[in-house]
Amino acid sequence: MKTLLCLFIFSAFLFSCGNNAEREATTTSTNETASQADKTGSFSFDGKTVNGKVETQYHGDRERGNFSVLCQHNESSDISNSNFELLQVTFINEKDANTNPHLKIYDSGSSLPMTEPEPGIVAVSLSGVGSDLGNKEFTGTEKSAGSILVKNRIVEIKDLILFNADGEKRTVNATLPFKYPLTN
Repeated sequence: MKTLLCLFIFSAFLFSCGNNAEREATTTSTNETASQADKTGSFSFDGKTVNGKVETQYHGDRERGNFSVLCQHNESSDISNSNFELLQVTFINEKDANTNPHLKIYDSGSSLPMTEPEPGIVAVSLSGVGSDLGNKEFTGTEKSAGSILVKNRIVEIKDLILFNADGEKRTVNATLPFKYPLTN
């Protein structure tokens, strides 16, 4: 009988320790999920400031492929009246985005070159529907000026001048906090 009682107490002890470990794992998982919570950014052009959810995208390999930070503002959830603005910032990779102190605007469109990309080069594009942006995206050209900085996983754009194919320009300012990558 004593043996059974000892076995029962030992089993109960193991079971309660297991539950504590499960609770700790759940708490860690919940905290990790909270740190991955959706981020909200803001950007402005022509005196109009908008807010939107910030998302990240990997184009190809996570280590070596292009890395984009996007912020889209939707004025309406009505599909027939889909006014929106989208700002996309693309780096040669995530490491370059977070560590290169000398970022400069790419002057040949919204897609970075696929072969031998230059460290520190950043493609920026602004587009939208129903927001007086027209039907052509605004990107960097040789006439672009302004600054791009990433600090503490926040993209900061100051007075960046972008142009569309017709030569129209927009001056963009932005603060786009982006989340840490999910760990596998």
